Order: sequence, then C-alpha cells, then structure tokens
Amino acid sequence: MTRIAIHAAALAAAFVLSGPTQAEILTAEGVAPLDNGPVAAREMAMQDALKLLSIRQGARIESTQLVDAGRQGESSTLRALSPVQGAVRVVNEYAQGKLYHVKVEVDTGSAKAAQAPAPERRGDAACQMPVGRSLRRKLVTTYFDVAHPADASDMPDLATALPTELARRLAHNSMLVVKDANTVSVLADSRVSEPDAGWQVASQLGQRENVQFVVAGRVLSTSVMDKGVRRSLFESNNTSQQGVFYNGPFAGMFGAGVKYVPTQRQFDLEFWIYDGLTGSLIAKDRVSGIVSSKGPVIPTMPQPFASVAFWQSDYGRQVDRWLDNVSDRIESVISCIPFSARVVRLEGKSVYINAGLLDGMAVGDKLLLYKRSSGQPLRDLISGRELGMPESLNGDVTLTQVQPNFSIGVTQGRARVAEGDYVRFGTAR
Repeated sequence: MTRIAIHAAALAAAFVLSGPTQAEILTAEGVAPLDNGPVAAREMAMQDALKLLSIRQGARIESTQLVDAGRQGESSTLRALSPVQGAVRVVNEYAQGKLYHVKVEVDTGSAKAAQAPAPERRGDAACQMPVGRSLRRKLVTTYFDVAHPADASDMPDLATALPTELARRLAHNSMLVVKDANTVSVLADSRVSEPDAGWQVASQLGQRENVQFVVAGRVLSTSVMDKGVRRSLFESNNTSQQGVFYNGPFAGMFGAGVKYVPTQRQFDLEFWIYDGLTGSLIAKDRVSGIVSSKGPVIPTMPQPFASVAFWQSDYGRQVDRWLDNVSDRIESVISCIPFSARVVRLEGKSVYINAGLLDGMAVGDKLLLYKRSSGQPLRDLISGRELGMPESLNGDVTLTQVQPNFSIGVTQGRARVAEGDYVRFGTAR
C-alpha cells in the first residue's frame, strides 16, 4: 500500500473572507444543545456565535489530500484566521426545543475591545483546531469495576458513581458532548482483566450512544495502608468505624479515650479510552497515590462517593484532585485524534452522517471516507493484543447541508458507500 499525504493552506483571494477595514457592529446567532443545562448551553451558544463572526472577518481553507491503493480522497475545512475582537453584548436569547439560541453583537470599535475568549480546552494545545473551527467530540463514560469491593465498603456505589462524576467534570469542557452509561461494563466477563477484550462492547456502545469515544476503567485499590493511635474525646466505642478501641479500666474517664484506626489509604485507578467506531483501545492510563490524614481515613458511617461529606474529608479532597487529573488526561488524548463520524443513511448519492452544526460541521467541509477492510481486528502476533480494525480509504464526502445533529453530503467518483462507513477529517500535521 502506498500512501501520500499533501498538506495545503490556501490563502488566495478565492478562499479568504476579508474582514472589515473600519469599526462596525457585527451580529451573529449561535446555538447549543440543552443536554448539560441552560448555563452550559448559553456559554456554548455564545462561543458558537463568536466563531461565526471570526470566520466572517477572515478565514482560510486547509486541505489534506490522500492516495491509498490507487484511491484518492481529500479533507478540507474552513478556519478563522483570528478571533473576533470587540466588546460583546447579548441582544437576545431563548430556548426552543432541545436547543438554546443566543444572538450577540460585537462592537469592533469599542475602547474596551479585547480578544474574544476561545472555547475552554484543557488538552494539548498543539492538537487543537484554530479559533473558529473547534469540533465537538462525543464520548460516553461507563461502569468502573471495583477490584476489591470489601475495601470500598464505605463507598458502596463507587462503581457507578465514579463514571457519573467523571462525566460531570468532562462536561465542563464546552467542546465535549458527554453521556453517562454508568451501569454498562465494557468487559462482559468480570473475570477478564485485560481492557483489550472490551473492544466489541465498546464498539456496540459507541454505535448505540452515537459517540466517538468510550471511557471505562477499574478501581484497583482503596485499601488501608497504615493505622495509628488517635485520641478521642467524648466518642462512643460502639461504632461501625474500622479500627481497634481501648475499653479497659478508666476508659472513657472524663470523656477521653484511645483508638487505633486507619490513617493512610490508597486510591489506585486505571482508565481506558476506546474508539467508539471500531472499539479499538486508544489509551490506557493510571493514577495512584496514598492519602495520609491526622484523622481517620475511613468514615464512621458510609459516605456515598462524590457526596458533599465525601469531598470534605481528607481522602475525598485528594481523590478530587486525582479525578481532575484523569479528566485532563482524557481531554488531552481525544483532542489529538481526528474528528470522526458515521454514515447512518443513504439516499441515492446523498450521504447522511451523524454529526452536524452542534458538532462544528459546516457546508463545504470535505471529509475522508473510510470502510472496514475486514470484520476481524488486527492482532499483534507476539503479544496477542488487539490493535484495531483495518480500514481502507474509499474517497471523500463534501457536505452540502448541515442540520443541528446531522449533515448531508455527496461523494465524488465511483466511491461505494455503505451505512456504517466512517468519515474523518484529515490532519494537516
């Protein structure tokens, strides 16, 4: 197989939309889904409107051409040259159906003119698209198996509450559309420990939930690592807290006592990221550490994971920081992977894909079209590890119509398209 990539950034007059030479007031209306609530939707809709204005002021077409086994394909996108600058004012906003609309005005001549904020993105900046064309990735979080449930007896809902909490944190990124399937495990058999075995379930879940990525994992340990003596005042020894309590002569005199309780506790978490289209395991990472506390790290009463009481404990505060780290790592990984979508319907030469305006699509975008080469994943002959699904370039699709949640395009040449094929933006790097 020969594969040739040609990267081009066209700045010719035919592709550049010139910005205004004099100060003026610009208006645009943005939309966003209400899935994560009106506050998040309002911010996303404002950013959508500002992206439209950025493109109007100046844009360029960037394209990638590929040749694979004699078949050609081209990917191209329209990108803003710079963010729109000026004082931003919301002139109208309303919710309609499942969408939130915001109309903004930008006074480019205002003395308060400043660079418009780019959409928040905590991933690797080298992998992000330029201002004006940020594509929203879709992902779903799933059940986290707990390797030693007895050690997490004070957090009985850990397996389902953890993915829900992770989904909540990831949803703060306006460039992500996050779903939560906290009762679904990618490992159909709990006795199987290798995450590679979850590729089939991950692929099925990706198709069912209409997402590009599936996040899963396992809590390897929440065990007590050390214990120590702690004084107690006016505490009853009749408690469910783990530890050893002295109740001999003079115990409790003047309200004082001694107890031997857990003072160090581990949190060891492994998380996996799958491609929701093919089920391939993209990344496997781990966060781990030990929390030491002056007080007990096992609460006197069970505290639901992610509850207010849990976050207020020494153990909960450290777990909070580790989960932020997990969220950042997930965002960093998926931001470097080209945006993909699936062909879901065919009508004559029209191709329907499951990504639209709310995902960052635009009329005129051209995406590479791929088809699975075989029905079986590729395996490493030495380790036996499944590496992914083979695919072949099958041409390209040019978008002619963009709706909020889907797009319609046409193919060039003799490309044979089938439902379930993939479309993907090429990378210019």
